[in-house]
Amino acid sequence: MLGDNGNDSSTKHDDFVDGSPASTATNGSSPEVSAMPRSSMSVKKPDHSLSKSVVENFVQQKVQVAIVTAAVTTGAAAYVLMLFIAMPISIHLLVNMQQKGCDPELTDDCFAATDESQTILTLTLSLLRTMTFLMGGTMGVLSDRYGRRPMLLIALTGYATTGLLLLIGWQTETVGLFIFGGIVLGASSPITPHGIAYVSDVSRPDRLATNMGYLQGLGYFCGLLLGAVISLGISQATRGAGAEEGESALAPYNDLFNISYGAGFGFAALMVIIMFFKLPESLHKDERATVVNWKKANPFGFLGLISRTKYLGLLWMSAAFGWMGVGAGESVTGGWWLRRYTQSDVNKFILFTVAIWIGSAFGAAIMTPLMEKLVGLKNTIHFTMIASISVGFGFAWAETAAVSYTAVGLSFLAAPVVPALISLLMGQVPSTEKGRLAGAIRSSEALAKLIGIVMMGNTFSIYIEPYTPELACVPLDYGSSNPANTCDCGVNTCPTYDPTNSSGRVFDESLPFYYEPAPCTLGNMSPIFDGKPSAHVAVQSPQPNPPVPQYFVDEGFVTRDDTCQGAGGIGDSDTRMLARQWCISAESMEARGLSAASAAIWNEEYGCPGFDFGLYVEDMPKYENMAACEADLASPTCNQTLFDETNNNPDSLNYDAEEFVAFTGIYTNITNGVEATCESFGQGEMNLCWQGVIADFPGLFPFVYASIFGTIAYLFFIVAEVFYKHEDCEYWRYKKSPASSAADAESPSDPAQVRPTNA
Repeated sequence: MLGDNGNDSSTKHDDFVDGSPASTATNGSSPEVSAMPRSSMSVKKPDHSLSKSVVENFVQQKVQVAIVTAAVTTGAAAYVLMLFIAMPISIHLLVNMQQKGCDPELTDDCFAATDESQTILTLTLSLLRTMTFLMGGTMGVLSDRYGRRPMLLIALTGYATTGLLLLIGWQTETVGLFIFGGIVLGASSPITPHGIAYVSDVSRPDRLATNMGYLQGLGYFCGLLLGAVISLGISQATRGAGAEEGESALAPYNDLFNISYGAGFGFAALMVIIMFFKLPESLHKDERATVVNWKKANPFGFLGLISRTKYLGLLWMSAAFGWMGVGAGESVTGGWWLRRYTQSDVNKFILFTVAIWIGSAFGAAIMTPLMEKLVGLKNTIHFTMIASISVGFGFAWAETAAVSYTAVGLSFLAAPVVPALISLLMGQVPSTEKGRLAGAIRSSEALAKLIGIVMMGNTFSIYIEPYTPELACVPLDYGSSNPANTCDCGVNTCPTYDPTNSSGRVFDESLPFYYEPAPCTLGNMSPIFDGKPSAHVAVQSPQPNPPVPQYFVDEGFVTRDDTCQGAGGIGDSDTRMLARQWCISAESMEARGLSAASAAIWNEEYGCPGFDFGLYVEDMPKYENMAACEADLASPTCNQTLFDETNNNPDSLNYDAEEFVAFTGIYTNITNGVEATCESFGQGEMNLCWQGVIADFPGLFPFVYASIFGTIAYLFFIVAEVFYKHEDCEYWRYKKSPASSAADAESPSDPAQVRPTNA
């Protein structure tokens, strides 16, 4: 629920209570030089000698902690602002325009996931997590050798570079720059562990917990909230009213992305400048590693650590499935929500994403300490794992977008599972090994998230891949007298010409064509509306609310009520511009009780206006003869008798001259197989009643990555507790030693010495 750095909130409970601030830089190692003296100081040395890195000047210490906290705030805000809000929309929009031919001027939902755009997004996030996994150990050992300040500068420079790459990528419409930006961001993030290491170095033991609280609360969590709120504000300011009259449909997107990426770049770059001039190094030169220990940079080094006990290994497996679920959610949740509820408003997507971030951030920040205090660490894990499973159920069975927000609310209760479980993990080793374990957690977290992204992101891409149902869903005698079909997405409006009946599907030789199923352009997430699009809508349709022109609703010809749902169940109808392939005969309209005038409006302005292949074929020789005679009465191709009959009796024509010209395009499409089906009729504003999507279980994905992955994670935890609890090292359980208690009684102002106990 918390993204990359959710584990870091736990380190303040474990690493620092005994006054031994082990390095928690992004590595798989413990800083041998700096960590051991501090551990010795608090446990072995009664004189409480301080590390040389500690800043004893309280004011100066506060200034340095404040600058690092601001850096973490900036990094977290930029991370949300760029990666989880703007970048997915940008990728979907660019790929859909370039590869799918989606035109924002005609279609509102070009920014939503398609199979191809989801594949690119999954690739980008996969490379990001891969780089985080591979670089975590490297950045850690470099931090132990060269200090924390260079790593902080490198991390934020990476954030700024990413913002610049994404900005240029949008301006030049280059998808490759988004992929490269993900690689850069993955190599340089997250920044929080570097901040934790810095604060660990400079803080006096009696100030360490307070400083870490500032870093996590005001830094990480406030950064997440700040990024989410800024994104929402930018969205409302740029997309709130949509494109103005005469303005390009892409104009609001330009504003949204230019400001978002520009802000991410600007915030990070400004913070780099401030740190460069104002932030001193925290790790004293005498406490730095003398060489770069590349063996400890091995990203798979955590495997040896977690196999130390079966209890630790089972806890690790529990956490791994949780991280896999988080990674899958990062890749899929936004696209799934948009398609599940047929949303075409980018502001609703941003609001949904912001709601998830706020729920997770507040839940972790508020509920974690509260629940640990009330019910204890392990009971907190039990409760929050059950809550995490319920999030998947909430999404899976939410029929409308509004109901889905109950699952977002459940995420508030589930959010503490990440820091609570990691607290228990960190509590399996003594303080001298917590730095190594923290680095191992970050590496394995990135690996597990990578697996979740690849597994579920690619599966979702296949799930929404377009497909065309089998011909069997269209009856052989399909026509106005038999308009029923069982096709998932209706049938193509303009039929396929087959004069020789090679298909075996031509029912009437005088009408040598047949209808084919319409493709489901969004795969299993293709929307369903009452009266699905087809050449004919049954007069006695089982759906009470067929699609009608918006004009009909505006003029009161048709009344919509709460039986007609807008997309996602929001409102009493859904209005969108659609290709004029929603055909209906005038007779069918009149049979519904509409007047002939209403039917005429439909035919003239919105639908395919009553084209009949047989009637058109009857008129063809008459119009061709008229053209020949009008050009030259003496021409051998002119039948003057027929010409006179047609002129003297216009009623002998099925279609007047204007209608005949209009229908020429349809006839050409049918007889020549041209794929510009009904193109001459353009688009019309239609009013529809939403039913959902064609998938039998549209909530499959959140159910899998939240509920099923969550259940597996919970089972691993239960097995650990039931069968191997005796192997719990319980370094997470702290008690004051008798000597410390006596010292407290004599001198309350002295910092308490707290040591782990195996009781």
